[in-house]
Amino acid sequence: MKYILFLMPAMLDGGAEKVLIDILKNFDYSKYDVSLLLETEDGPYIDDIPKQVKLMSIHKKNLWIERLYRYLSMFGCKGLAYFFLCKLPLLWYLRGRHFDTIISFMEGMAVKMHSYIFDKADRNISWVHIDLKKKHWSLDFFKNEKEELNCYRCMDKIVFVSEDAKSKFKKLFYLDESKLEVIYNLIDCNTINKLAKQDITKKSKFTICMVGRLNHQKRYDRALDVAYKLKSEGYDITFWIFGSGELENLLKKKTKEYGLSDSFIFWGFVKAPYSYIKESDVLLLCSESEGFSLVLCEAMCLGTPVISTRTAGPTELLNKSKAGLLVGDDIDSICLGIKRMIENNEFRMLCANNAILFSKSFNISDTMQRIYGLM
Repeated sequence: MKYILFLMPAMLDGGAEKVLIDILKNFDYSKYDVSLLLETEDGPYIDDIPKQVKLMSIHKKNLWIERLYRYLSMFGCKGLAYFFLCKLPLLWYLRGRHFDTIISFMEGMAVKMHSYIFDKADRNISWVHIDLKKKHWSLDFFKNEKEELNCYRCMDKIVFVSEDAKSKFKKLFYLDESKLEVIYNLIDCNTINKLAKQDITKKSKFTICMVGRLNHQKRYDRALDVAYKLKSEGYDITFWIFGSGELENLLKKKTKEYGLSDSFIFWGFVKAPYSYIKESDVLLLCSESEGFSLVLCEAMCLGTPVISTRTAGPTELLNKSKAGLLVGDDIDSICLGIKRMIENNEFRMLCANNAILFSKSFNISDTMQRIYGLM
């Protein structure tokens, strides 16, 4: 029996959290004793953690923890905050424990937590889910790039969800190539298609679906500008938005200001929006940065064509699959991509067929074997 510990800040409504749940659901618990340690026991995916997984958390969901972090950081005491609110509780919590492998399954806080307990495992592994060169958000958790690099240097393996994410990481940090490995996210097409069979509200016009957290990285503001431009040119389109986040109220306010209230439907966070993705004519990604894009692969399983800005992951996947269009991050380029999908039904159907064909390459068993090989 091998003892494995996964580290995450929480189980929020993001792609990395969803991927981890899918991996945990497919683990061989006859050979592996798996624990999941969260900084804060919070998020919609908490209830999806398999019962075989030992769930631990440093803190329960508490707003005062977040407020204390922010308060101490305001006065230049970020290091002190991490020491008292994370490092000390973590070391106390894991006192006397040792694991075969510890895996920080996300950049940022998970790696910070990992840095305190390298000596508690025979092997240390970390996952990178995003293009850190383009959006180095994880630096917020470290004094500087050197401290973050030193954490990654202590890893036995660093796993990237795409070749693009790996190549961008190498431009940011120099590390031994033998430590770096690419493993595509686990995609369970059978389950996705089963869950897509539920009854939903049907579309009444050309419909574009967008799925992801409502934050700056996903650039939903671009979708608003695109919708405004297309509406002024006489196009009648519905945008289905699935996700929640800090920009939700602002985006809803702007749709009213732009006169787009009838064009945008905000569904909030939905764990399995697959029926809606399948019903849509196109999945749209306007992100400024991605590492893999789980929802893009889910759309391919469902035969939904994709339009995406040229970010790591989507660029790699769409170049391989021909399941959609890559566009620039300017409004005109995104508009041209949408117009092509609307006006060229034959091309859209070709992308849909290519998507389904490419999705047949997703193999749960192969992915899990590669993950086991790391341990």
